[in-house]
Amino acid sequence: MWTFPLVVGLLLTTADASASTAPSASVPAGTATVPLEQLIPLYAQRESPPPAPPPTEALVKSQLKGRLSADTLFVDGQFDVEVLADGRWTQVRLLQLEADTYPSALPTLEEGTVGVVDGYLCLLTRKSGRYVFEVSLAVRSAGAGPERRVQLRFGPRVSPVPLVLEADTSVFTLLEPLPESGSESYAVYPVQGALRVGWRPAVAQVAQSAKQQVRPPLEPRITEATASWVSTLEGRATLRVSYALSLDREQPLELELPEGHRLERITVNSIPVPVETQEGTLKLKAAPARLGETSGTLEVVLARELGVFHLSGRLTLALPRVSWPVAELRARAHFPAVFNYRREGGSLEQVETAAAADAASAGLPGKELNFRQYLVAASAPTLELGYSVDISNSYFR
Repeated sequence: MWTFPLVVGLLLTTADASASTAPSASVPAGTATVPLEQLIPLYAQRESPPPAPPPTEALVKSQLKGRLSADTLFVDGQFDVEVLADGRWTQVRLLQLEADTYPSALPTLEEGTVGVVDGYLCLLTRKSGRYVFEVSLAVRSAGAGPERRVQLRFGPRVSPVPLVLEADTSVFTLLEPLPESGSESYAVYPVQGALRVGWRPAVAQVAQSAKQQVRPPLEPRITEATASWVSTLEGRATLRVSYALSLDREQPLELELPEGHRLERITVNSIPVPVETQEGTLKLKAAPARLGETSGTLEVVLARELGVFHLSGRLTLALPRVSWPVAELRARAHFPAVFNYRREGGSLEQVETAAAADAASAGLPGKELNFRQYLVAASAPTLELGYSVDISNSYFR
């Protein structure tokens, strides 16, 4: 077999580093003979034209919800960002953060990051794709008077959307009339790329000559308390007590733990709080769940070793002593089902309920016993139980 070289005419160009200072250089022309096996790699190394850039770097969808406090607008935002550019860093400016705007919660993304850059809340990434995340902001009002005003601006390439504002009109008065979007919710529409909200506390207007009537402070009390004991056959017992508080401002509260118990957890309005302990006495501050309300919750979880259950015996149980009066106390005990139980003393009275017949309905194991006490003041409710092996279903009786 014969092989022949392929004669190809190539246009040869030269570039000189000093071409900018010298006169225009002549471009030589000619032909060159290149074997085919060398020509093919040369064609493969040709640079392909770069792809056309996307018409825009990213597309942004967003939803914003807000709620008011005395001097701050809290905003929760959900963003759906479709980044079109790939292989280079893309910065998507979402919201403008002015002097009194602070991010309180930012997400963690695998292929990008969300943070503050040059006064903007931005998404930074160098990979195309869809990014869905949530952020939280606090926008404080800089004014010192009764009226509060804040604003939140969108990024330059983000389409402004309305803010769904939750505002209790019994606590706050909105300075501008807003269309309602639901129960205690209003729609704040953007104006010139910014959301503006104004409000003030809803205080009754009285004549200057008349004396302002001040409501006497509400005496703190506990309207209802519920307690539950749950014990294993080995004697490991857990005591959970929930208190429904009635108060109109922050008030001190003390609990004295029963002997032999250790504190596992304590929460006020479902929020864990640190407490000061002095010789088994817990000192804490209780407050209403929300501004303007007169109710709150307190939950205490304790643990205790009752000791191993025998064929028969006696259990002495007690609840914490609370410094506030308790209107009604209801208690449940879930103890091993292999025993019969009888009340032998204490301040708690046993009651028979339909729920006691079916302990599984409460989702807790063992036999369920129900107790109740009214008007508990400055004392620790107690209960004494005797137990013995249940042989009602045994063959020998």
